[in-house]
Amino acid sequence: MTLEARHAILDALLTSLDEEHALAVLDHRKTKKCALTAFAAKLLAKEFAKCPDPNAAAEEMIIRGWTGFKADWMRKAAKTTGRRTVFDVAMEKFDGAESVFGGGRNVELIPTSQQQPGSDDGNLRVSLAGPFNASRH
Repeated sequence: MTLEARHAILDALLTSLDEEHALAVLDHRKTKKCALTAFAAKLLAKEFAKCPDPNAAAEEMIIRGWTGFKADWMRKAAKTTGRRTVFDVAMEKFDGAESVFGGGRNVELIPTSQQQPGSDDGNLRVSLAGPFNASRH
């Protein structure tokens, strides 16, 4: 790699990363034996810039051994391992401002001792074909 090419790559990465992280990304790609062109560096910097903390995104790429990066990968990881889960989103839809029940409805959980029998009393194992039988695979 020529000195001009290296500077072009670093300049592209420095648009979203600090110098330490830009050099780390460059070294990581070199270690993985995956050449980084100036154009690829621009695309990578654009994806890093989509994240709230581009330097943390670069660190995640290096830690996971990725040679590329998409901001969507971080969003997907946040859904499954972050503070906000699919359950949180579902509860917001159920009881939040945009509730499917008309907005801001308060849901009260009833203690088991006060529940009355009904179609959802836990006896759901009976179907049209008879009682539920576990699979014997």
